[in-house]
Amino acid sequence: MNADIITIGDEILIGQITDTNSQWIAERLNLAGFNIRQITSVGDDKRQIFNILNDISDKSDLIIITGGLGPTEDDITKQTLADYFETKLVISQKILKDIKSFVETRGLDLNERNRKQAEVPESCKLIRNFNGTAPAMWFEKDNTVYISLPAVPFEMKAIMSNSIMPLLKKRFQTPFVVHKTVLTYGLPESGLAEILSDWESNLDEKIKLAYLPSPERIRLRLSIICKDKKKAEKLIDYEILKLQKIISKAIFGYGDLFLQDIIGQILKNNKKTVSVAESCTGGKISHLITSVEGSSEYFKGGIIAYSNEIKINQLNVPEDVIEHYGAVSKEVVEFMAKGQREKFNTDYAVAVSGIAGPGGGTLDKPVGTTWIAVASNNKIIAKKYTFGKMRDINIRIAASKALDMLRKLMSDLNCLF
Repeated sequence: MNADIITIGDEILIGQITDTNSQWIAERLNLAGFNIRQITSVGDDKRQIFNILNDISDKSDLIIITGGLGPTEDDITKQTLADYFETKLVISQKILKDIKSFVETRGLDLNERNRKQAEVPESCKLIRNFNGTAPAMWFEKDNTVYISLPAVPFEMKAIMSNSIMPLLKKRFQTPFVVHKTVLTYGLPESGLAEILSDWESNLDEKIKLAYLPSPERIRLRLSIICKDKKKAEKLIDYEILKLQKIISKAIFGYGDLFLQDIIGQILKNNKKTVSVAESCTGGKISHLITSVEGSSEYFKGGIIAYSNEIKINQLNVPEDVIEHYGAVSKEVVEFMAKGQREKFNTDYAVAVSGIAGPGGGTLDKPVGTTWIAVASNNKIIAKKYTFGKMRDINIRIAASKALDMLRKLMSDLNCLF
């Protein structure tokens, strides 16, 4: 079954907002067995909307539309769809009641613009929106289903999850789609592909492999579209077992986790604690660790030692060590990690100092030079890295490298995954 996704709104085309709805919808439809044929963004323009609908209507079984259902003058989707399906707008008393209840519970009065949102195309099936004022609308024409959704993400997600997906499962017979994702870190995409060349060449022809790289991880997604879900899962699991033998040190987890999630599991399961001393990353590592629910159980805190003064006074880095070796050095980050662990009385500590850029580099220490240290009660490991010249990327990579070094330092603990 083919599906198309259309996002409507001038604000998307001019880059004022990022379209995250399409990504979320596509993922859910794919898991439900739909083939996502195309994702298109158009402006708040009746002719553009008509053109794209005419172009794709005979190519897709399902068309999902988001946007343009609000109460303002530029929200033209509802009237445009009424014209497209040759019907008229009528007041839905049920929707009007929902809207009145919604605004009154927020201490507001029903105004004319709210009332206008109860006007809906007469021929559509209405799907109620309990988190906003714009209902979803379901049309059918020539065996194609058209669904128009509000663009507010939390409203759209609730309607899709609670109402649309169950209805689609009843309306369409789709195959099973099995995805399993292996999470890796430490090998570049090209190097990973080279190492896995033979394994990839011998994959079962039913399995599709995708490399999904980012500075924080490289995901290896194995997928099968099938009728027998259990058989497909066994086939993928068998290939993952072979993969584990080839790149075991690079694999840090499975599914949709990040290094901070895995580290949190290890620390929590083993009742250990960690603290962080950051210079060039400016709190990024602490942010990643605390982005995980329950991190207060194992993260005690951190120091952003951006200046030499803080390194000396708060982390007990000797002044002469900084003068002799420089703030970006093995000796300094080792003292930072040791001082941080002792100051916060944690089982582990992470320290980082580098030149994020774009300025500040020298011939000996160019932009991107970064030293990272991790410490336990009996070991300190420090490594030098040279990243690129882009500040934001350097910070992201440095934070991820630090977390991976911490993961490897904790490898002697019982539960890694």
